[in-house]
Amino acid sequence: MISQTREIDDQALRLTKAISSIQTEANHLFTFRDVKATILFRLDGRVISSFYDTETSNLILSVIKWVKEIISKTKEELKHGARSIKYNKQINQNEAIPVYFYRTGNSGILVAILHSRANTGLMEIEMSRTAKRLGLIIDRKQSIGD
Repeated sequence: MISQTREIDDQALRLTKAISSIQTEANHLFTFRDVKATILFRLDGRVISSFYDTETSNLILSVIKWVKEIISKTKEELKHGARSIKYNKQINQNEAIPVYFYRTGNSGILVAILHSRANTGLMEIEMSRTAKRLGLIIDRKQSIGD
């Protein structure tokens, strides 16, 4: 017979591994120079993880704030079948920053804020792959328990 303590230890270990995998995958996008920030949300709007350079300008920080303000609207669109959504957030008269929202499994949203001159074709491929991998991890984590 397995003790309850051992079951709890096993569950804690699986959750720790899941959290580490989530951080690794979310951080992967941040290794591209075109990515200014990544944020992984739960569908309830809570932040799971976020990555941005501490030297990030106030403009990027204002875009991050804007993302947090519109996440509830975006999650409704993603819940109803959209796999990804792209916005161009105007930051001044001459520059707009691409912001992508990707559904990650059944319970998450990956947001990537890109440089205004980013190679969006390449980044869309990487973001889509990362969102799929994150979805598998998050859904598995949900089955382990929060």
